[in-house]
Amino acid sequence: MSLNAGAAMRVVIDAGHGGHDRGADNGLVYEKHLAFDVARRVEAILKAQGVKTVMTRERDVFIPLSKRADISNSYRDAVFVSVHFNSASSRSATGLETFYYGTNKDSHALARLVQSALLYKTRKTDRGVKYRQLYVLSHNKRPAILVECGFLSTSSELRNCLDPRYRQKIAEGIAMGVIRFGRGGKVR
Repeated sequence: MSLNAGAAMRVVIDAGHGGHDRGADNGLVYEKHLAFDVARRVEAILKAQGVKTVMTRERDVFIPLSKRADISNSYRDAVFVSVHFNSASSRSATGLETFYYGTNKDSHALARLVQSALLYKTRKTDRGVKYRQLYVLSHNKRPAILVECGFLSTSSELRNCLDPRYRQKIAEGIAMGVIRFGRGGKVR
């Protein structure tokens, strides 16, 4: 569903986790808070560009995965972007990655555009665009991606993730990729 220049688009922004589901953590920092912060920043950037947005959660509450997909599927003109932070057993894991699911060429194109823009904005390690059967992607009828914005389990990346300027760059990268997709943009 990549849109032509000037076409209407709505972006459903999903701040991962929430409420009792803290997501990744290092004991003091919870993924749910960082994901919500980045999602709000993406929302502000897109709204400033005249893009319609819908947040799957407006505060720190748990929203079931099925409800997140249902919200996206209820809008005919939507694209879905789920924001997350990563964790790994290796304390040296770094980088950004974007997931898509299915044979939907639009989801793959959206993932590539967002990943490219994230790397441009942050200059971080490229972990790639990956095909993955994640619930919010596999149950979504719209172009849908899930973005992993950095590793909370790696001390150097955790420092970046805690920096509001870094989270702003992440939000700018996500928004840039989404806007390029909406305008029928090309992957560099």
